[in-house]
Amino acid sequence: MAIEPHLNLMEVILPPAGEWLPDGRCWTVVRVAEGFGYCLHGGVAQDLKTGDTVITGPNPEVTLRASQLGELRLEFFRVVPQRLNGLITVMEWRQLERVSTQAAPRLFYHDAHAPLAQKFARLAALPDHDSLVMRAALLQLWASCAASVLPSPGESAAPKKNLEATFRRFISKISEKELATSSMADMAAQLNCSERHLSRLFRLEFGMSLRNKQTELSLQRACQLLLDPNVKIRSVAYDTGYRHISLFNALFKKRFGLTPKEWRQQNLSAQPEAHLSTVQT
Repeated sequence: MAIEPHLNLMEVILPPAGEWLPDGRCWTVVRVAEGFGYCLHGGVAQDLKTGDTVITGPNPEVTLRASQLGELRLEFFRVVPQRLNGLITVMEWRQLERVSTQAAPRLFYHDAHAPLAQKFARLAALPDHDSLVMRAALLQLWASCAASVLPSPGESAAPKKNLEATFRRFISKISEKELATSSMADMAAQLNCSERHLSRLFRLEFGMSLRNKQTELSLQRACQLLLDPNVKIRSVAYDTGYRHISLFNALFKKRFGLTPKEWRQQNLSAQPEAHLSTVQT
């Protein structure tokens, strides 16, 4: 599966009555730069005019359609939470995963006069779309919306035991990068509990052991490193904590169905999406 562009401002032009489907594997933030159209979601057609912004979560089943009277020019960027390693806490990532599996609609509409839509318009008007400042601003724009779907600590049910509350506070403050390098003994010492008790709490929260969660995190990190063709696969294995290349290859293939070399070839062979493209239907 090809890796989609992440935090890159792009553009797509739909011909009259043309349609475009946001990538269902990640979050997509779309602004109507010019023209009129419709956003089709859940059997409802929302009118779209210049300046309106639509934000979709994973698997949204959303279609954007141009009117029959003219072209529809869209500016958009994608956010792949898996690439925000170190920026999202363990609890926030867990909540984002839950949002992606909920049956409730994962679509947010902001008309042209809404603050978020106006901020997107100002960013799109800047000349340099590939700078660090632009990527950071796009991330902040998405985060201001994504934060609205993450329940605050006060919204969750009150834990039955004090240690459960302490555990939840603990994982709400550490990043996945920190979790990937933590040991059960270290975590238990910080929480002043036994490793056995902590292991039970971890399984209840994540549905897997700490070791399995760390393996998942290390393999996600390996995917990021493999996107650089100048980094040797052996170095990727070493940098993600594997001292034996055979073990790294076996675990990677078990998780993704491809060896690291095959995964790299498949993803690097995918042509990057142009900043300006026309969709013909």
